[in-house]
This record gives sequence, C-alpha cells and structure tokens, in this order.
Amino acid sequence: MEKYAIYTKWYWKDGIVSAEEMQNGMKENLVGKTEAEDVIWWKMDDHHHQSIIIFASEVLAKAEFEKRQEMRKKTTSEHNTNMVEEVMGPILSQLSNM
Repeated sequence: MEKYAIYTKWYWKDGIVSAEEMQNGMKENLVGKTEAEDVIWWKMDDHHHQSIIIFASEVLAKAEFEKRQEMRKKTTSEHNTNMVEEVMGPILSQLSNM
C-alpha cells in the first residue's frame, strides 16, 4: 500500500462553526482543488477539530504542500484558528480497502 495520510488538530479561539459551515468551507476550499482521495474533519470539543487527508501516494501529498499552506493561511485568518499538531506518514492498513 502506498497511500499517505496527513492528520491535523486545530484550535478555534472563538469556537468551532456549525457542521453546515464546515461542510460549506470544505466544498469551497477543497472540492475540485485537491488530489486527495478523502478529507474528513471531526469535532473534538467546542474549540478543537481534527482532520485526516488521504492521498494515493506521498508524491501527491507533497506536490500539494504549497497549496495546503496557502489555503491554511487564508482559513486560519478568516476563522481565528491555529494548528496545534500535524503528523503525516504512509498508511499501513485501511479497513475500507480490505
């Protein structure tokens, strides 16, 4: 398996927006603008969300690095957020593909 994942954790100073606003943000910022196979955002608590981005390969993930950084600059300033943690690496196993 050569898939690659990027996990992030985010802090929202003013609190997380609604699920509808998150979905609209994903559509606006990601649909048709990424080679990612999937992107999932989930709420931890009222001030934190986490995400996982799945790419078909590390090459594709790294090719979009600058694009991700630009999108993050825009969205962090718009929503008063900051990244708490980021971890990336090759996927070793994935239930949905077994």
